[in-house]
Amino acid sequence: MRRHPFEPGKLVAGLVLLGVAVVYGVDAAGEWDFPPFAPLVAIPAGLTVAALVSVLAYTLRRARRRRSR
Repeated sequence: MRRHPFEPGKLVAGLVLLGVAVVYGVDAAGEWDFPPFAPLVAIPAGLTVAALVSVLAYTLRRARRRRSR
């Protein structure tokens, strides 16, 4: 299997969505009481952070490629 490049934006997005799923699961189990809008606010904020991380990683990768030429 060929190696693929590391994509930190996808990692951040996955961790955010996993965190929201854990919050919903804990809330459904009755352990914590979260307001219903809290995870819905966290998803767009987390995806925005993931997009910024992706743009930053792309910019750094592109600059590194230019320097090596």
